[in-house]
Amino acid sequence: MTGRVRETQALRRERMRTRLLDAAVESLLEVGYAGTTTLEVQHRAGVPRGTLQHHYPTKADLLAGVAEHIAARRADQLAAEFAAIPQGADRLATAVGLTARIFEDSTFLAALEIWVGARTDEELRAAFLPLEQRLFERMHTSIRDLFRAEFPDDPRVPTITEFTLEIMTGMAMRALLTGDTGHNRILQRRWENAVRLLLGPESPEALLSTT
Repeated sequence: MTGRVRETQALRRERMRTRLLDAAVESLLEVGYAGTTTLEVQHRAGVPRGTLQHHYPTKADLLAGVAEHIAARRADQLAAEFAAIPQGADRLATAVGLTARIFEDSTFLAALEIWVGARTDEELRAAFLPLEQRLFERMHTSIRDLFRAEFPDDPRVPTITEFTLEIMTGMAMRALLTGDTGHNRILQRRWENAVRLLLGPESPEALLSTT
């Protein structure tokens, strides 16, 4: 009986933490980092102040929890995207398109707001940076494996993967300001074409050179 009570308490605690973190993500998306105060999150979650403080005593604690929550959601999204890839799909086009979708999702926008805060908040940066690094490593591995399905022995694939992630990140950030997602689709297609050229008959050393 005691074990069941503890399990119930643990579930209630986990549900409350998820409720608070979801409210914080919603706040980040709607009012940004500056507007995401503990009071704002408390109101959105519909809980007493003491409840929020019990789980997250400070804003830094709350945002560190949000950073982990977002990273987990983005990792789940990545896994779901890969599970949905149909058999026989063009792996190169899939790699580029999937990367673009990851950076168009609302979880990336919420993460971007935390990036803004982490630039000047050392405590938040210390909590957030390792999570982002692990997530990007996982993304890099997954996208790289898609490229390698088409070009299994090409040493240029890791560099192309990194370019793809950086380009799609920049395109997503630009679209936030311009709202021009149509232009991004054109650039996305052009990058697919560029990758086919870059992984074509040219010497691998030509792309890997930094001079």
